[in-house]
Amino acid sequence: MRLSLAAAVLAALVAAGFLVYEVLREFRQLSTASSDNTHWVLSQTEVEFLEFRSALVAALHPDAAPTALDRVVVEFDVFYSRMTTLGTGQLYTELRTIPGFSEPVTAIRAGLDAMIPTIDGPRDELATALPRLLTEADAMRLPLREMATTGLQYFSRHSDDSRTSVADTLLMLAVLTAALLLALLLAIVWTRRASLQTERRGRQLAEAYARLNTVLETSLDAVIVTDMKGRVRTFNPAAEKTFGYQYDEVYGKNVSDIIIPDHFRNAHEAGMARMRGAGEMKVVGHGRVRLEARRRNGDIFPVELALQKARAGDDEVVIGFLRDISHRVAAENEIMESRDRALAGEKAKAEFLAMMTHEIRTPLNGLLGNLALLKQTPVNSQQAHHLRNMDISGALLMHHVDAVLDVARFEAGAVETQEDTVHLGQLLQDIVDAQASAAEAGGNRIGWEWSGAALTWVRLDASRLRQVLVNLVGNAIKFTRDGRIQIEAEALNPQEDAQQTVEIRVIDTGIGIAEDEQAKVFDDFHTINPADGSSGGGTGLGLGIARRFVQALGGEIGVESTPGDGSVFWVRVPLSIAEAPEAPASATQTPCPETAPCRILLVEDNEINLDLAHRMLRGFGHSVTEARDGRAAVTLADAQRFDLILMDIRMPVLNGLDATGEIRAGAGPNADTPIIAVSANVLPEARDRFVAAGMSGFLAKPLDPDSLARVIARFAPKDHEASQPDAPLPGAADGPVPSPLDALIARYQSEVDAFFSREPSDSSLEDLAEEAHRIAGSAAAFAQTALRAALVSVEIAAESGDAEAVTLAMAEARAARDADPAPSLGG
Repeated sequence: MRLSLAAAVLAALVAAGFLVYEVLREFRQLSTASSDNTHWVLSQTEVEFLEFRSALVAALHPDAAPTALDRVVVEFDVFYSRMTTLGTGQLYTELRTIPGFSEPVTAIRAGLDAMIPTIDGPRDELATALPRLLTEADAMRLPLREMATTGLQYFSRHSDDSRTSVADTLLMLAVLTAALLLALLLAIVWTRRASLQTERRGRQLAEAYARLNTVLETSLDAVIVTDMKGRVRTFNPAAEKTFGYQYDEVYGKNVSDIIIPDHFRNAHEAGMARMRGAGEMKVVGHGRVRLEARRRNGDIFPVELALQKARAGDDEVVIGFLRDISHRVAAENEIMESRDRALAGEKAKAEFLAMMTHEIRTPLNGLLGNLALLKQTPVNSQQAHHLRNMDISGALLMHHVDAVLDVARFEAGAVETQEDTVHLGQLLQDIVDAQASAAEAGGNRIGWEWSGAALTWVRLDASRLRQVLVNLVGNAIKFTRDGRIQIEAEALNPQEDAQQTVEIRVIDTGIGIAEDEQAKVFDDFHTINPADGSSGGGTGLGLGIARRFVQALGGEIGVESTPGDGSVFWVRVPLSIAEAPEAPASATQTPCPETAPCRILLVEDNEINLDLAHRMLRGFGHSVTEARDGRAAVTLADAQRFDLILMDIRMPVLNGLDATGEIRAGAGPNADTPIIAVSANVLPEARDRFVAAGMSGFLAKPLDPDSLARVIARFAPKDHEASQPDAPLPGAADGPVPSPLDALIARYQSEVDAFFSREPSDSSLEDLAEEAHRIAGSAAAFAQTALRAALVSVEIAAESGDAEAVTLAMAEARAARDADPAPSLGG
C-alpha cells in the first residue's frame, strides 16, 4: 500500500511538472511571433513578384531608360532569392509537406530556373526575350497566389491549435493539482495506519528473532553468517562443535582464517570479491556443494555447503550452512572402490573369455577336424564306437566353452535362443553314451527311459538343454559311488497336440544334499561338501549356468534330496512337436542336395587348419583354391570367379577384414561373392565387426563337417555353372587307404624345424609374431601344449618390439620343443 501510494504521488508530481513545462514552452513559442514573420514573407513574395513584372513592363516601353534591363535583372534576383527561401528554408519545412504550398513553389522555381540563362546572358538577347519573359511571369501569378493563400491558412490553423493546446494543458494542470491534494490527504490517513502497523510488526519481529535464535541454537548443521568482507557475525553451537571454536573467539574474524583450508583460500577470496562486485556467483544460491573445511586442530574434512546471500537492514550478509559428511564420504569411497574392483574384474573376465575362446578353439579345430577325417577312413566296429564317443565328447567340450561365454552374455542381457529340430530320445542317449565311461569309473550304472508316452522329434534349443543335462549328470556321477544314475523323461501334457512341456529328471543314489544346502545349490560358486569331509571339486559355477540356461528356455529347474539317499534334479522346459527331418546325405557324397560342386577360395595361414579344411571341402566334392594370406586372396579374387570364399581373420601381410574390404570395393568378379568369416572368436561383438567389414556369414573354429556343409548350402549359388571337382582325397573313396595324419605331422615338424633354424634377426619382429601365432595353433592341435605356450610368449614379445625379450622367449620355446612329447592327434 505504501509503495503504491508513493508511486501514485510521484507519478502525479512528475505529470504536473511535465504539464508546467509544456505550458511555459507554448508561451515561449507564442511570444516569438514566428507566424507573423511568416505572414510578412508570404506577402512580401507577392510584392517582389509584382516588382519583377513591373520591371519587365517598363523595359518593354519604347522610351525605356538604358538602365531598365539592369532593373529587370535586380528584381529577378530578389524574387528568385525569396522563392529559394520558401523552397529550402527550415522555417517552412512543415509547410512544404502540404501539396497546395509545395507544388506552386516547385512550379515557380522551375520557371525561374528556366529564365536564368536569359537573365544572365547578353543584354541584347535579354531585350529580345522581354515579351516572352513577361508572358512566363504572368503564368506564375496564379500559382503564387495559391502558395500565399495556403501558407496563410496553415499558419492561421497552427495559431488556433496552439491556443487550444495551452487551454487544454492548463485544464489538465488544474485537475492534476486537485488529484495531488486528494492524494496528500490519503497519505496522511495511511501514514497513521502504517505507524500502528509498524509498532505491531516490531513486536512480531522481536518474537521471530527469538525463534530464529532458538532454531540456530538447536540446528544440527553448522550455521555461519558473515558480512560481505567475510567477517563472522553468527557462529551457532553446531558450528562450535564442528570446528572446535567458541563464538567469542571467531566473532569479527575473517572466515577464511578460521575454517578455509589453505588450498581453497585463493578461490574463496576470489569468490568473495566477485560477490562484492556483483559478478558471477558460482556457489551462492546454487544449492549444496561438496567442499573441504578445516577444524581448529588443522584436520581437513569433507563438508556439504550451501550459501545464500541476504540483507540484514542496510547491510548484505552471506549465510553458510555446513554439514560434516566425513562418514558418508568414507562409505561412498568404499563403495566406489568396490565398484572399481568389480569393473576391473568384469574387464579382466571379458579379456579372459576372448582369449580363451581363441586359444581353446584352436586346438579343438585340429582335434575335431582330424576326427572328422579319421571317420572317413576304414575302421572296425569297435573303433567306430570309440570315434563316435570321442566326437560326442569333443562336441560337448565345445558346448562347455560356449557355456562360459554364455555367462557373460547372460550378465550383459544379450541372451538369444536358437531352436533346432532334434530327436529327444537320441539326445538323451548321446548324453548317456558320453558319460558312460565316467560313470563306470565310479562303479555306477547309467541309463535313461521315458515315463509315460514318448516324444520323438521336437523343436527346442537342444544345445542349451544338452549342456544343462550334461552338468546334472556329471554332478550325479561325481557324488555317487557304486550306485545308479537314471534319467527319466516325461511329457506333462501329452494330450495336447503341438505345444508340450517335458520334465527330465536326473536321479542318483549318491550322498544327497542337506536341506539347508538345497536353497543355495543353484547359486554361483556354491559347492557342496560331502559328509565324509572330502571335496566335491569344481568351481561351483555349473548349476548357476544351468539355472540361467533353463530360464532362457522359458522353463524351471529344481532339486529334491535326502542326505544319504540320493538326489533328484528336475528340469521342465516347453517345446513344440516337429516333423521328422529328411535324412541327411553322406558327407562323402553331397552334404547339401541343392548345391552343385562349387569353386571355393580357402584363405588360411595355418598349415594344419588349411589342410583339414581343404580335405573336408574336397571330400564334399568341391573345387578348392588356397591362399595363405589376405593379399594373395585379393589377387586370386581379382583374377577368377569363385562361388564362395572362406576367409580366416588373423593372417600375415593382409588380415581377413581388410582383404574383404578390398574385394568388396574392387571391380573384380567376386565383389558380390559370399565371403564367410572363419574365426575362433565367437563373441557377439566380433561377429558384428565381421558383418560391418562386408562379410556374409560366420563359421566358428574348429570346423566340423556339418557346420561347413550348412554354410555351403546356405550361401553357395543354386544356379551357378557346376565346376569340375578336384580329385577325391584318400578317405573319400571306398576301400582301404593310408591315413593322412602322418603327412600332417611330418609337415608340422618341418614347419617347427624351419622356424627354429633361424635367429630373430633373420626376419622382422612383425613377421616373427605372425609365424609364431600360426605355428602355436598347430602345436595346440598336436597336443604340444608347452611349445604352444612358449610360442605365444614369442608372439607377445615380438609384437612389443623388445628384441631382448624375443631372444629369451625363443630360447624358452626351443627348450619347450625339446621337452614336449612327440606330436600326436588330440594327445
